[in-house]
Amino acid sequence: MKLFKVVSGVALSSAMLLTLSSGAFAQPSSQATKETSDVSVTLDGQTTHFSNSEIKRLAELNNVDPNELRKAIESGPDEEGRFSPFSKLAPLKNTGIVKEQLDKSNTQKLSSTGEPLIRSKAEKSVISPLSTVTKSDQDSTAYNWTGNKTANGNWPVLGVCAVHRNKDIGGSGNGPVIPFGTTLATDKDIWLPDNVGYKSSFNVDDTGSGPKRTDYWIDIYYSKDTKSAINYGVIKLSYTYSS
Repeated sequence: MKLFKVVSGVALSSAMLLTLSSGAFAQPSSQATKETSDVSVTLDGQTTHFSNSEIKRLAELNNVDPNELRKAIESGPDEEGRFSPFSKLAPLKNTGIVKEQLDKSNTQKLSSTGEPLIRSKAEKSVISPLSTVTKSDQDSTAYNWTGNKTANGNWPVLGVCAVHRNKDIGGSGNGPVIPFGTTLATDKDIWLPDNVGYKSSFNVDDTGSGPKRTDYWIDIYYSKDTKSAINYGVIKLSYTYSS
């Protein structure tokens, strides 16, 4: 004898009910596979891989959606030829996260060679207090070499950073929100690759787009070390500069 059940006026057989209960509403297999697979990106002929567990860990450390992070990495350089995945990601709306938790997360961020990517500053930079501008609790991210010059017309070197364009924060024009050539003194030491080591001063020489980031966000250049740039994620920094 066949069994039927009426759902919203439609008679369903036992076989149909079994089909529905066993996955008719599950994610398509292709989508589920994509969300659990490894991720890779190739820049200037060099491919960097991230496992699914690494993606989940990075997303948790930086308070972003893991699937959005996966897409940002896989999409490669943006329309301006820059590769800076975290600059495009919105933070999750989690108001329970406090500064102490962020600081703890940052201590877990390691370079491709195992060094902490950020540490307490060894010595203070000296800038005249009469002409000092301070930007507090600003987002910082990292970007990589893609074969393009900076917005200031130079080949990028370790120790430079990018900032928003005026038009990105409500102004007009493509000029940087902080003038090119300005040296920013950060409140933390930041590790850079290629034997540079820790630095706490960065020269503004590029512009980028960080639509989900703070107005005075900075994007730090990491050359070809994609692993370290991704591991850097998003870190809150305060910095000063002479006006």
